[in-house]
Amino acid sequence: MEAEEMMECIQEFPEHYKAILNRLNEQREQDQFTDITLIVDGHHFKAHKAVLAACSHVLSKLFSEQIQNAALFKLL
Repeated sequence: MEAEEMMECIQEFPEHYKAILNRLNEQREQDQFTDITLIVDGHHFKAHKAVLAACSHVLSKLFSEQIQNAALFKLL
């Protein structure tokens, strides 16, 4: 897709990101597709790794390293 076409698409759906974030939050609240549980002071919080990784370079690196380590163990 050319840059001009991409800009047209963005202009047509300027609020699309809000719909995506709302849907991801609904899924989290319904425990749909959550793939990690964070425990803070004994409180459990279900979450999506992809969302956490998008919000934090540290978590993104941590999750990437976990995937690489898991793949390495499968090879052994």
